[in-house]
Amino acid sequence: MRIISGSLKGRRLTASAGSRVRPTSERVRESLFSVIGDYVTGIEALDLFAGTGSLGIEALSRGAKSVTLVERDRKLAQNLYSLCSTLGILPQATVMNMDATKAITLLARQKSKFDMIFLDPPYNSDWIQTLFRQNLFIDLVTPDGFIVVETAKYTNSARIIDPLTFEQVFSKLYGSSLLQIFKFAKSGVTLNTESN
Repeated sequence: MRIISGSLKGRRLTASAGSRVRPTSERVRESLFSVIGDYVTGIEALDLFAGTGSLGIEALSRGAKSVTLVERDRKLAQNLYSLCSTLGILPQATVMNMDATKAITLLARQKSKFDMIFLDPPYNSDWIQTLFRQNLFIDLVTPDGFIVVETAKYTNSARIIDPLTFEQVFSKLYGSSLLQIFKFAKSGVTLNTESN
C-alpha cells in the first residue's frame, strides 16, 4: 500500500507483522481527498485510529501542516514512528501510543484544535457513538473543521450523530466501507462533493 499523491507519492506504508489492522483502501483515500481538495493545505489533522497512518500521512503528503497519529497497539505505534522517521516527516507528525479516550483527554488538556479529524475505528465497535457524545472530543474540532468517518457499510453514523450539532456533507459506499464527512451545522465551509 502506498501514498497516492503529494510530496510523498509512491512511498510505501506498512503494518507490523501479524497485526489485524484494516488500512483505508487507495480507492477510498483517492475519493476522500478529491472531496477535501485544497482544504487539506495547511490544516492540522488528527488521525484517531491511525493503524498504518494511511489517512494522516496522506494528508501530510498533500499539504497538511501537521498530523497527530493516535494508535493504541504498541507495535503499530512503534511501526508508525519508525515510518514517520524514515519518511522524514517528524516533527510534523506526532505519534501517540494510547487509546482514543486517553488521547482526547490529553489533547483537550493541551487545548489542541484540529481542522480535520479522521475516524476509522474497528468495525463493529461503538466508538463513533461514544466519541460524538463527548464534549472533549467535539471541542477538539475547529469551528470550520471536518470529521471524516469510515465505518462498515451497515453503520450509518448520521443516525447516531446529533443533527443540530453536525451536518453530514458527504456519504458514499465503497464495497463494505461507508465513508461520511461531517461539519458543524453552523459552519459555512463547503467541500467539492459534486464529482464523487
